[in-house]
Amino acid sequence: MKWSNRVQIVTGQTCLHIATHLLVIAALVWGWKHKALVEVSSTLVAAYALVFITMLALQRSARLRRFGDSLEEVTTTYYFGAAMLTLFLISRFIHNNLLIGCLGVVMLVGPALVSLLAKEPPQRVQKKRS
Repeated sequence: MKWSNRVQIVTGQTCLHIATHLLVIAALVWGWKHKALVEVSSTLVAAYALVFITMLALQRSARLRRFGDSLEEVTTTYYFGAAMLTLFLISRFIHNNLLIGCLGVVMLVGPALVSLLAKEPPQRVQKKRS
């Protein structure tokens, strides 16, 4: 068994996802140390938005569907991180804690509500009349 397969079995994440996690953490620590956290956060949120838009475009193409599905895993993994960075950036301009809190709840609960509402209702089994 390859070492990358062992890592994926133990962690549940691919080596690429783990490396991306470490890169994001390193970028945030670097931004914090160099007093550039707003710029780094803006760049990470813009990168997330670019990956999300690319995912939407690639999932429409039959040939590139597999790559679009892998980007879907990435966007799902990093949604909450991007949401928290967005809240941080918004809190730099809006100083109303209640508004920021409500926005945070909407950002965290929103995807769950959308997925629940977007599901198709179960098909009814029609009984045959004899």
